[in-house]
Amino acid sequence: MPQKDLKNAGLKVTLPRLKVLEVLEDEGPHHLSAEDVYRKLIA
Repeated sequence: MPQKDLKNAGLKVTLPRLKVLEVLEDEGPHHLSAEDVYRKLIA
């Protein structure tokens, strides 16, 4: 999702938030727990 779309939605765009969004987008429709996201971010 482009940063412009996030800003237009009223969201503050930060690097950590972009990294989390990247993990969620890469997983597609699969559910991830917070722990799953954390593990992918530190890998």
